[in-house]
Amino acid sequence: MSDEHPTGYVDLTTPDPVPAAPVEEAPVDLPPTEATDAVPTPEAPAPAPAPTKAAAFNMDALPDLRETLQADSEENKSRAEFTTVYDVIDRLESMLDEAKTSMFSPGTVKVDRDEFTSQLAELKKLLPVQLERASALMREAERRLESAQTQANAVVASAQSRAADMVREANEQAQFLAGQENVTELARQKARTILEQAQAKSDHLTQGADQYCTTVMEGLSQQLGKLTQDVQAGLNVLEERQRSAGEQLPKLTLNDYPEAQ
Repeated sequence: MSDEHPTGYVDLTTPDPVPAAPVEEAPVDLPPTEATDAVPTPEAPAPAPAPTKAAAFNMDALPDLRETLQADSEENKSRAEFTTVYDVIDRLESMLDEAKTSMFSPGTVKVDRDEFTSQLAELKKLLPVQLERASALMREAERRLESAQTQANAVVASAQSRAADMVREANEQAQFLAGQENVTELARQKARTILEQAQAKSDHLTQGADQYCTTVMEGLSQQLGKLTQDVQAGLNVLEERQRSAGEQLPKLTLNDYPEAQ
């Protein structure tokens, strides 16, 4: 196949001519004598069919190979996105494990420089992506923590506002009852009862809001701590593997080039 066409290319611009179908001649009624004379002898060759023009080829019916190539490209891109740094490191370890050792130094191995460099380049390309995903998780955790803090503040403010309204209403009712003649003691008792109920409800709402805020923030703090530990552990593993890979790189000695001695 020529290099100027991609794989899977089929040249359909010059189709083969379609063979013409033989033309059937309508029978002609002849007199008996003329019909006998018109019978061809066995030696007479049959007339060759007249050449017909090749049928026109519909180019619109051809499949668009660009769509197939584009689909393959998108599939490869999707697979590349799910390739992790650990996969590249595993391939590097496999290369080192499968590499041939030197006869005079078993601790030294020979690897393909181009392939190893290609894997390192892919590792450098994937590292920013993985770190960006970890940073995105951290930012999401911080966003949720801020959202929970905002909700907690709103709950506390609402509870305090309701408590203040209840205390104000109780004071107004107490003042109204205290101003009535012959009901001063009753007004005081009722006002005291209303104040105690309002204070109890206020304390209950405040404690509930504080407990909710504490529970939410503790849960988010644990999640944030776990995410931080996971990210730090991943970074430590990457650094350790990079250091180990760097230490295990083959080192050329004069024994590898005996003709140079």
